[in-house]
Amino acid sequence: MAIYGKYYDAVAAGQVFVGSTAAAGTAFPITTGTAVTFGLWNTNPNKNAVLLSLDLGYTSGTIALGSLAIANQYCGFALATAAPLSAFTDGTPKNALLGSGNASSMRFTPSGATLTAGGTAFKFIGKGIESATAGLGVFDGHYDFDGGVIVPPGQLVFLASSIAQTALFSASLTWAEVAV
Repeated sequence: MAIYGKYYDAVAAGQVFVGSTAAAGTAFPITTGTAVTFGLWNTNPNKNAVLLSLDLGYTSGTIALGSLAIANQYCGFALATAAPLSAFTDGTPKNALLGSGNASSMRFTPSGATLTAGGTAFKFIGKGIESATAGLGVFDGHYDFDGGVIVPPGQLVFLASSIAQTALFSASLTWAEVAV
């Protein structure tokens, strides 16, 4: 374990990236939905994405009660009308080594992608919306994957819920890119 934190070596090597929504946030689809609103697509055949953490907070809107999850689908490496992924709005993840010139070799969407068939729930992360009333306290939206989920080449992972969310949440996903 590094003296400066468990991800210090990977961050110092320029291998860790953070993708975030706009400040206004986004609503999350049901796990079986086709409208991805926040996700990571590994389009690099030579690297794995190792999920490190997810952070989110309530921004605005009517909250739908439900459990947050990570969903996934194999999408290959290209967009096409009949492909598993037919549209993808790219965002620009930042390198966790601030000021580093290393860019992510994967595709991240902070706002939208379209699956031709619904995703599949991979993991409910133990974070649930317990009240439809905003303002009842701080929403604890940190989940530490601790490197326990690997997104291999061709896979798409996205934030979802057990029920489609109508509220907006700001979110950040942190991952490391490691040679296969």
